[in-house]
Amino acid sequence: MGNGKGKGFSINAKTIILILLFLDVGFTIKMINKYNSMRDAAYVREKTFEEQMEKRVMRAFGSVEEMYKIVEDTARQRGESEEFANSVRKQDEKIRRINKELEHAKTQLEEEKTQLQKSERHKRQLLKSLKEGIYQCEPGVEGRFTWVNQACAEMFGYKSPEGMIGTKVRNIYVDQGDRKRLVKKLEKDGVWKNFASFCKKKDGERFYTERTSTMVKNEEGKPIRIEGIIRDITERKRLEEELQSDIQKLKENLKAAEKENAELKKQLKSHGWIQK
Repeated sequence: MGNGKGKGFSINAKTIILILLFLDVGFTIKMINKYNSMRDAAYVREKTFEEQMEKRVMRAFGSVEEMYKIVEDTARQRGESEEFANSVRKQDEKIRRINKELEHAKTQLEEEKTQLQKSERHKRQLLKSLKEGIYQCEPGVEGRFTWVNQACAEMFGYKSPEGMIGTKVRNIYVDQGDRKRLVKKLEKDGVWKNFASFCKKKDGERFYTERTSTMVKNEEGKPIRIEGIIRDITERKRLEEELQSDIQKLKENLKAAEKENAELKKQLKSHGWIQK
């Protein structure tokens, strides 16, 4: 009885174990089949993707080799672009530095220009304030005044320098030959000091002048202008003429006195008032 129960229990256990083993094997086979299906599907998708990509590459580049070439060229160009960008950045820094130096130089130049303008204004004011005439003119006999100060303009009867600038220099001479002699002397020696001449004003009034003139030449030795200082010596000339007249009169009086003295001595001798 006991053996029958034991045998029956053993059969049932075996049956259960076989059933479990069968179920495990079936599950395992099912999982293997599912894995194979998924692997096949993945392979199909991968192949499909490769084929699609290959088609796209063919449409875009013509071939895979061409695509690789383009990729390599692109990479090379990118490297060159980066090198060029670095070069541009360096050049930009250099340009900024140069611009900064130029700005500094420009500032200094503006300051020097301002100082020069102040100096020029001071010189012009000084020249205008001088009582002696200062002038610049063209070098030829037919040359014209190119610049005069206020004193020079007033000396020749003009209210301002602008009124005299542009007039022919020879028009101020009473004797036209004076201008020719002056130009000839300057072309030869370069300077003529204390040259006296008889001049005339704008309205024709005559007066005596004295000047020191200089011929200015360029690097090639070509005359470019005459410049000088001119003064009105009419009063001095009048005083000199009066002095010369007084001296002449004194000489004449002295000569007449000597003659009278000689005549007196002669008369005294004739009367025996003085010994011979």
